[in-house]
Amino acid sequence: MWKSMSEEEKAPYEVKSGQRKVEYEKQMKAYNKKQENSANGIGDDHEVDALQAIRRKLKDPRKNLRNWRKGDPCVSNWTGVICTMPQPDGFLHIQELRMLNLNLTGKLAPKLGQLSNLTVLNFMWNHNITGSIPKEIGNIKSLKFLLLSGNQLTGPLADKLGFLPNFLMFQVDLNQITGSLPKSFVNLISCKHFHMNNNSISGQIPSELSSMPALIHFLLDNNNLMGNLPPEFSQMPKLRILQLDNNNFGGTEIPASYGNMSNLVKLNHLNMGIGARK
Repeated sequence: MWKSMSEEEKAPYEVKSGQRKVEYEKQMKAYNKKQENSANGIGDDHEVDALQAIRRKLKDPRKNLRNWRKGDPCVSNWTGVICTMPQPDGFLHIQELRMLNLNLTGKLAPKLGQLSNLTVLNFMWNHNITGSIPKEIGNIKSLKFLLLSGNQLTGPLADKLGFLPNFLMFQVDLNQITGSLPKSFVNLISCKHFHMNNNSISGQIPSELSSMPALIHFLLDNNNLMGNLPPEFSQMPKLRILQLDNNNFGGTEIPASYGNMSNLVKLNHLNMGIGARK
């Protein structure tokens, strides 16, 4: 039958055959790449893509990341990349980025938000990482520790960072962060440590943050905060250290309700260093 058909009659079938061939080759290419990644360790192209984007945003004068161009991030032990054990899907995943004190410069890449299994993100004490904290970090629902102290980060804190259900420590002190504290942080119900001192955070402390049930350390000293201290903070059941000195609060009066905070051992306010309570 095919031999008896004219070229015009054959044309539609040949077009469809060509399309099927292209689609098959595309699927095989994707399959082979997945198999290659599976054999090497990581099975999620998005995680590798994220690491490559992170590297492009950074400058590495001491060449600490020179091995980021070879092999699989997990199997080849890329500097600062800590991976999980094999997961139910059969693959390894990136669990931690330990990039502290590597003398890195540049900016934090928005594609950090693609590392969906990350629990620790640590860029502390690089001193010269600039730009804002990417709002996309708020996509990492597994994140427990965001450690960015000792850099030159600027800009406001994104509302989206307030929706991390497993978050335990938010440490961004010694940067140049501006803007107000997002009210969305009230949703960080597991967070125990807020270290935001030595920045340029402004505005009034949202009274809503008093509803954070797990908070132990709340460090906001050496910022540009103003207004009055929320009396609602006395309702924070586990708060032990509250540092608020060197801001622009209006007045020196500490709410009387703070006297009922049985777990509070340190309250610093308005340079008064109102002593340790036992």
